[in-house]
Amino acid sequence: MNVSSYGLLAFAVIFGGGMLGLLLGKVLHDRYRDDTTQRIVQTTTTMISLLAALVLGLLIADAKTRFDTSNRQIENVAADLMSLNRDLIKYGPEANSTISLLREYIAARIAETWPQEIRHEPGLPDPPAWQLLENIQQKLLSLAPQSESQRLIVTRALKTTDDLTMTGWLQTAQAANDIPHPFIFVLMSWLCVLFISFGLFATRNAVVVVALLACALSIGSAVALIVDMDHPFEGTIVVSAQPMQEALVRISAP
Repeated sequence: MNVSSYGLLAFAVIFGGGMLGLLLGKVLHDRYRDDTTQRIVQTTTTMISLLAALVLGLLIADAKTRFDTSNRQIENVAADLMSLNRDLIKYGPEANSTISLLREYIAARIAETWPQEIRHEPGLPDPPAWQLLENIQQKLLSLAPQSESQRLIVTRALKTTDDLTMTGWLQTAQAANDIPHPFIFVLMSWLCVLFISFGLFATRNAVVVVALLACALSIGSAVALIVDMDHPFEGTIVVSAQPMQEALVRISAP
């Protein structure tokens, strides 16, 4: 189920609950409309609304944290790549082939993370980014430093590639750690019950329907936003590829 589907489902469930409440209120016997009954219903729904608001806020905060973490990781990766490029340039002409591999790695990383940003010609069997990174490490290990400064550059470059490898596998692990979607469905059920109670004792007129519609749209948008930000590299709101593209431009420049 995609992001828009979650938003539409949340809207349908919540607004449908409000309309169901209005229909039930129309056929509800007058003996169930006394002040005591309304106070009990309002008290219980207040507890549900507080719980739902708390859970919704926590889900938004968790999704935003995931998005911000992924954004910082990409910025750090881009900075590491540009720093690695400068180190290889300082090393000398012997590292030119490694710089070419580094350029290929960045292009492959962009293509894998943001497929819409780069178009490959059909049938090109490009190696995956992780394999290119391993090739870079092998190239670095095969270098024969002739001075202390070159040895320091190789050591620093290997440390940078280790960090890049760790970040890549960390992002792969994070991609599999979604917000539990059954939890979102439970939240929708709470909100549906809440809106049923709203409609149960409400006056049936156009203003009430519009108010329920606006609230259901707002909450449905919030649910869609949660699911969207929970997948930082997919959907409508995605982590920008600009840092990686900037790194590729700088390394490709003569």
